[in-house]
Amino acid sequence: MMYDFAKPIQAFLRAYYCLFCLFLLFASVALGDGEGDAIILTAEEIRAMNALKIGDVLNNVPGVKAGDSSVSIHGSTKVKVFVDGRPINDPTSSHGGINWDFVSPDDVETIEVLRGKGGLVYGQDAAGGVILITTRTLRRFSGNAKVYGGNYGTRDAAASVNVAAGRFIIGVNGGYESSDGYKINNDKERSQAGVKLSYTPEGNSPVLFSVDYLRDERGSSGLPDYPTPYSRKETRSTVYALQANILDFASSTHYNDGYRHNTDPSKGLDKILKVYKFGQDITGAFNITGKDDHGAGISFAWDGATGTGFEDQEEHSVSLFVSQSYSFPRYPLTLAAGLRGNFHSNFENSINPEIKVIYKKPNWRVTTAYGRTDNLPSFYQRYNETSSTRPNPDLEMEQADNLSLSFFTDPHPDLSASISLFFNRLTDRITRITTDDGMGEYQNFGEVHYIGGDMAVSWQVSETAKIKSSYTYLKAEDQDTGMFIPGKAEHAVEIDIYWQPTATLSLVLTGNYLSKVYRNKSNTRTLPERKIMDFRADRSFSGFSIFCEIENLMDETYYYADGLLAPPLTWVLGVSIQI
Repeated sequence: MMYDFAKPIQAFLRAYYCLFCLFLLFASVALGDGEGDAIILTAEEIRAMNALKIGDVLNNVPGVKAGDSSVSIHGSTKVKVFVDGRPINDPTSSHGGINWDFVSPDDVETIEVLRGKGGLVYGQDAAGGVILITTRTLRRFSGNAKVYGGNYGTRDAAASVNVAAGRFIIGVNGGYESSDGYKINNDKERSQAGVKLSYTPEGNSPVLFSVDYLRDERGSSGLPDYPTPYSRKETRSTVYALQANILDFASSTHYNDGYRHNTDPSKGLDKILKVYKFGQDITGAFNITGKDDHGAGISFAWDGATGTGFEDQEEHSVSLFVSQSYSFPRYPLTLAAGLRGNFHSNFENSINPEIKVIYKKPNWRVTTAYGRTDNLPSFYQRYNETSSTRPNPDLEMEQADNLSLSFFTDPHPDLSASISLFFNRLTDRITRITTDDGMGEYQNFGEVHYIGGDMAVSWQVSETAKIKSSYTYLKAEDQDTGMFIPGKAEHAVEIDIYWQPTATLSLVLTGNYLSKVYRNKSNTRTLPERKIMDFRADRSFSGFSIFCEIENLMDETYYYADGLLAPPLTWVLGVSIQI
């Protein structure tokens, strides 16, 4: 049976027409700069946000939604995140959890967000995109410390220091966070530590070795109608990474060891899941003809899982990719294309293409791109068992086809403009369903379309004031039933007002709106729309600063997309020291 392309194309064109009209009316502006859908945030932009967490920074990017341990791009939670080339995705999560505590906004140099692309170079599980975080280069001697506290027993302390010894530079960081929580069984305690060692041979690039450790213990309060006052969760994750550049090749070696322990004495639940992932990536860029750029790479992965209630699992994969870009001398046009082959011991082999065309002029550019990516079912979905969910070891991989069209322009130093449209098709989608006996189970079924677009506004009103805003439209629809996908808001708006009345005082007021979301597959239950405001302030002195943050400024009662009760008004006050 042939696939009918008429419906998604019509929907894509309707979204394009609506967003283009809004673009003409409001002269939309993008946050950051980049190539097409790639948005780059600089250290200066990140510092201006006064954000305490990386998730708060990413929520300023159109189409991106980040939480304490999660992220999604254009509705997809299959997002790969790298810090200095090492992955920080939680291997024990169900669908792409992120260990954000491995990196602080104070240490970040740049953040590059590849929306709907990146699978060619970075492999499987990147249907939503890829986020690349680069930290500041280790210097001879530097450091910072941050301490803050707030309501609901919130306490947080973090510090890092870098020291040089000849060709070696060592960096050490650590942090501790705890909270009593804003509802029953909502407390948490989290600790983190890391070490970086850099060695620079004479005349060569540095070799970087790092170790990061995170431990998180918290209560799981459950849904308001189905509370779980005795459910507890403990997670631990350790990441080892080694990066080096040899001749024209970049090598990245990483090992991630994850541990998850779920308990609930009231239900007799005591389950453990351990996951380990080893990866080796080698990539290279070549200039063979003198005008064309060629790239190639090979990746090897070895993964395994042990735990309660299932036999030990082990699987491996090998991936290869080749790419080429070509610039036309007479036209400001660049064509880039590539293929990636994935060969997996437990899933079907695949050949995935990616192609991008960029038409670039001095003050504007247009980019269109297509890519295909595979999403593998996690060990959690296949083997983890709880009192309400049974495992499904027969899950197959998803396949995502992403198409995007982007326009960017900066006609004035204080004004730039962009619009981005996307169509994402997901086949054999992995979905958690409830069976006839009331148990949940992950299954492959159906085809899902994510259709929409986003715009943003950034206007330097004066030397001391700046306004940024963004709008995202997302239609997430199950093609088998015609119903909307639960938990996906159709409209999202964010407005950020930056005011720096003096060189030492900066204020940020953020407002965001999210339309209603459906709670179930039949679209008979909904969560209402929400309007939230946050406020952040920073007053700097010689060598240190005092900051505060208030979230949910109007103390609104609202719920997350999964139905969990969100926090009421919360505030923190603290001190930051830079060396």
